[in-house]
Amino acid sequence: KDEHLYIYQLEMNGRVQTGIIGAASAGEYRTGVIKKHEKTRADKEVDRICHVDTCNTQTGPIFLAYRACEPIRDLIRQVKKETPLYDFVSPDGIGHRVWRIAEAERLVALEEGFASLPALYIADGHHRAASAVRVAVGRREANPGYTGEEDFNYFLSVMFCEEELKILDYN
Repeated sequence: KDEHLYIYQLEMNGRVQTGIIGAASAGEYRTGVIKKHEKTRADKEVDRICHVDTCNTQTGPIFLAYRACEPIRDLIRQVKKETPLYDFVSPDGIGHRVWRIAEAERLVALEEGFASLPALYIADGHHRAASAVRVAVGRREANPGYTGEEDFNYFLSVMFCEEELKILDYN
């Protein structure tokens, strides 16, 4: 399996926010390692469950935050010195840069960095996360021999360090 993660940098009005795009675990959501701070509405979940189940993919990433971690910060700095895979400014003036991380030692370093953290926190996407987890549970029940490694056990996420976060009003 070709495993990789991505570094994703957004720049708006001179402010930079850098995250890691990857898959978060439905199991860690269920055990509380991924923390939520708001309740979800069943009707909104059902809509998203149908969407994820029908498309067989998660089309909107969950915005997760994590506490500062020096090894993760160092690795991101190293990767950002390299030529990005994508580098463009969207019509709304926001700069986007993406780097791919495919080297085994870097992937292990990130895995160890995140394993050292007590939790991840949902900043945005409570309904999308809850829906993805409900799809995972349903698919586990439909496949009693599941291993936990199936794609449905994970949901698309972008993880940002709390030091760089600026969460804008929804309105």
